[in-house]
Amino acid sequence: MEQFFLALQPVIENGVRRAMEKIRQGIGKEHIYSAALVTDSDCITLFLAVNTEEALAKRDKKDRTSKRLADLRKYWPKELVDQVADGSFSLSRYVPDEWSYSDGTDSELNQVSQQLYSQEEALSDLDDDTDDVHERFQELLLETAACAFEKLRAEAVFGPEVLCFVSMSDDERTPEIEDVSAQRLNTPEQYEQFQTWAKFFNG
Repeated sequence: MEQFFLALQPVIENGVRRAMEKIRQGIGKEHIYSAALVTDSDCITLFLAVNTEEALAKRDKKDRTSKRLADLRKYWPKELVDQVADGSFSLSRYVPDEWSYSDGTDSELNQVSQQLYSQEEALSDLDDDTDDVHERFQELLLETAACAFEKLRAEAVFGPEVLCFVSMSDDERTPEIEDVSAQRLNTPEQYEQFQTWAKFFNG
């Protein structure tokens, strides 16, 4: 299993490089502030999500409409919704599923997802199929994604102003995964910014 992920890391790196080239062509003069490699709870998919300050501003503006604020008050604390209303807090700032740009469905990372699915399926077919095996598989993907980000940052694929992290969609482990990777991949100042937002967002 370890060899599979060793071979997969450069494939992920190449996929992100190509995706970033396409995204930069598409966004024009918009300013990227954050990027995330996102998987699912079984770690059989992987995609790149990117957002810009300009795209975030448009989303935040929609969150400040009276109807949207009324909906938010049904689910979020008053203090948080009040800050969304006055523009001092962004609900979507570090929520990759809400971002405007990604690698798309025909990308090289989509092929990575197919490899992950096939590898995980092969593990499930083994006679010694155990929770430990699947847990190790997931740990290795998260580590591989973080290592890929480190390599790409060293190559300046992402500017120093871009806050990078690894995320997992719809899972109770998400806050911890994001926090650990954000601390690992960014400057102390960037991590403090992320942590401050996350604490307020996650309650």
